[in-house]
Amino acid sequence: MFNGAELHLLVNHLPVIGFIGCVLGLAASLISRSADIRRFMLAATILTGLSGLLPAGTGEDAEEVVEHLPGISKHQIHEHEEIAEKAMVLGLLSAGVAFAALLAAKRRPETLNMGVAATLALSLVSAGVMGKAAHEGGKIRHSEIIKHKTNHDQSELERHRE
Repeated sequence: MFNGAELHLLVNHLPVIGFIGCVLGLAASLISRSADIRRFMLAATILTGLSGLLPAGTGEDAEEVVEHLPGISKHQIHEHEEIAEKAMVLGLLSAGVAFAALLAAKRRPETLNMGVAATLALSLVSAGVMGKAAHEGGKIRHSEIIKHKTNHDQSELERHRE
């Protein structure tokens, strides 16, 4: 039904958009007086962090579809893979912190705010790195987001296309 590239494009937006939503929701939950909202946002962060496994699991199949197409840079694919791996790890760390915060708050409810704040801080970093990974991935096939290159930069880019 879907080839590897289509499936990768379908799932890679989940953690990127999800972490933006989690950052906003976690911040709002700290303003809110509701412990239920805080717990909900921690659970949402766990799911969002785990959703980062989907693009990681589909990346190799996507690469197989596009790596031999004209104009595709193997260097650019490598750059995307490197930052995407960091994004996935940060997303999983955010999920782990959220999970630990939920467990700690179950035993000691007064720790909930601190757990949400820690999750928010790490989720903010995760969202930024997820955005960078998405940007690098977009450069593989979206020439409209590649900055105008000088002749020297263009020559360097051509050498990496091998």
